Amino acid sequence: MRIAVPTILVAALLPAVVATTAHADEEINPSLSVEAATVVDLNGNPIPVSQDPGDPDGDSQNAGDAQAPAGGADVSGDLSHALGSKKSKDMKGYEPSLYRGKWFMPKKDHRRRCIMDRESNNLYRAVSAGGMYRGAYQMSRALAIGATHMMMKEVRKEMGKPGVQALKRLREIPTQQWNRYWQDRAFWTIWRKGKGAFHWRHTIPGTRC
Repeated sequence: MRIAVPTILVAALLPAVVATTAHADEEINPSLSVEAATVVDLNGNPIPVSQDPGDPDGDSQNAGDAQAPAGGADVSGDLSHALGSKKSKDMKGYEPSLYRGKWFMPKKDHRRRCIMDRESNNLYRAVSAGGMYRGAYQMSRALAIGATHMMMKEVRKEMGKPGVQALKRLREIPTQQWNRYWQDRAFWTIWRKGKGAFHWRHTIPGTRC
């Protein structure tokens, strides 16, 4: 159930029901909008990003909640999802995260669910009115491409060449076309035990996920 808000805020909160368009353009100052911030690697070095293809204009308390990688994650299942399993091709509605590796935090999945609901109405193909934010988690292109660089080392170790090739292909297609697995994995990688939660900032009182 959505939290009731003053009528004057409805336009800024509810998703626009036009094709697969997400809630609002960035200029409306939407709740939990993903910031188009500079993306850096773990050493603080800037990561190169690119425009979205086809668009010429183109929390510390969570730390103890993360699961360990190997052993907890089903690597063969991850590869299947990465390459396009039936479940990963389902692009509508909330489902348990297909990614359950190193950065997955089961006790924080309610936060992911809330963010998906508010950002895109749980539509993985959602695109914001201005086209800047895309996918279930409404990531900017800079953030999405940055996530592919952040994921590379682990994907190479877990899946080998097939996974690396699939990951690199993501940089060539619009973010909303990434399958469910990759969007889920990107979210948890960016969330990073809560350190990346600020990307989905809280801007409207009473609507925090």
